[in-house]
Amino acid sequence: MRTCDLCGHTAFRPRPFYYVFEGQRLQGMQCQHCELVFLDPQPTPEQLERLYGKEYFTERPNYDRTVQDQKFIEEGVALDLTKPRADKFTDYMMRRYPGRQFRYLEVGCGPGYTLKSLQSLGWETHGLEISAHAADFARRELGLPVVTGNIETTEDFQENQFDLAYLGDVLEHLLSPSAAVAKFGRILAPGGLLVLALPSVLNLPSMRAGFALYGLLGKQRRMDIPPYHLYEFTPDTIRQLLAKHNFEVVELLNPVKKPQQIRLGGNPLEQAGKLVGQYPTYWLNQLTGRFGDRMFVVAKNKK
Repeated sequence: MRTCDLCGHTAFRPRPFYYVFEGQRLQGMQCQHCELVFLDPQPTPEQLERLYGKEYFTERPNYDRTVQDQKFIEEGVALDLTKPRADKFTDYMMRRYPGRQFRYLEVGCGPGYTLKSLQSLGWETHGLEISAHAADFARRELGLPVVTGNIETTEDFQENQFDLAYLGDVLEHLLSPSAAVAKFGRILAPGGLLVLALPSVLNLPSMRAGFALYGLLGKQRRMDIPPYHLYEFTPDTIRQLLAKHNFEVVELLNPVKKPQQIRLGGNPLEQAGKLVGQYPTYWLNQLTGRFGDRMFVVAKNKK
């Protein structure tokens, strides 16, 4: 019998969305005890290997409407990695911990561009990447210590080896987020920081309203992208998960994308509904800091 990855309970209710992958229906479900949302059944490890093969990095469409031509691996392109690459994670760490040199692990490091750039700060950088293609690129082209594997199952890292770990849009892709956070409890030193960046689309008022409407109509929506997200988190469920494994949340930011940046999937009516709902949500988020579709979470290992 399937149990909830967060709380261990077995009572679930279906949510009005599903994916079809390799001929199999993956239904959105929600735990009736802790409210965690997940897919059931989950893809197998073999299916995940195929899902995150070379094509994921070289041919997958970019769903950010503001950066249509982004490439995940810049084959044969000279990049300046002699200084930190500007992004939310590096900007945050440099602002909050100026001058500190971390023993750093990035999970889902892709081709390793950020890892390489952070060496300019004197950081000891390590990577873990499920894609053999991307991990091989990081080792071969950038000379980085990147392990090919999965944080849930890898035994390549030692207890207390790191004092900082980052998962950028990774946790929701894992078969067991709980097993991953438990692993960080072991490999992060006491007081070590776990930083998570992940979506929280089910936290949007417009998404809640859409789910309620689909439920009233007795309809299900087939998602038009592959099942990359095996779990959908909210601020409440991510706090529960971290507390379960003895992590204290230091900061939880919950921003929302600007209306012109959201992905417009579905039929024209659904697209219009997303845009109409995003404008008031955006301004409400600016006032309250809540109801966002993204989370940036910093948690401290309390062991």
